[in-house]
Amino acid sequence: MKNIATKKIVLWGSLAGTLAFFVLGSSWTYQYCFQTGHCWRLWEVIEIIMPLFVFVLFVFLFSLITYKMREEVFRAWWNFARWWVPLSIFLTLIMPGSSGGGFGIPSIFDKEFLAFILAALFFIISLVIIVRKSLKLRGEWNKK
Repeated sequence: MKNIATKKIVLWGSLAGTLAFFVLGSSWTYQYCFQTGHCWRLWEVIEIIMPLFVFVLFVFLFSLITYKMREEVFRAWWNFARWWVPLSIFLTLIMPGSSGGGFGIPSIFDKEFLAFILAALFFIISLVIIVRKSLKLRGEWNKK
């Protein structure tokens, strides 16, 4: 029963994070102005954490995929995801927002680029783990 609750918690938690991503992502036009005339956009506040929501989106996708699969497949994927996602978030947070290049040419390696690379790696590795574990449980992996 505890394992089913973990599947549900991961699924519903990642769904909530995905919904928050779409709500916050669509609120970039919201502006609040103070009496002094200084204005700030909500987007400026959440711009720092937006690259991190891509991980929540992928966790939701893969928790949805593994929800109806055997428990061993979910566990194999979850054992990877539960350390990869926090590590990726930490690395993305400590990365500078933008980095300068040499000779006046800007570098493309910044927070958003790192988040994209780590999310792409998460996607690929998750697919490999799920397919490999599914085939192994069916006995088809050993036939090859």
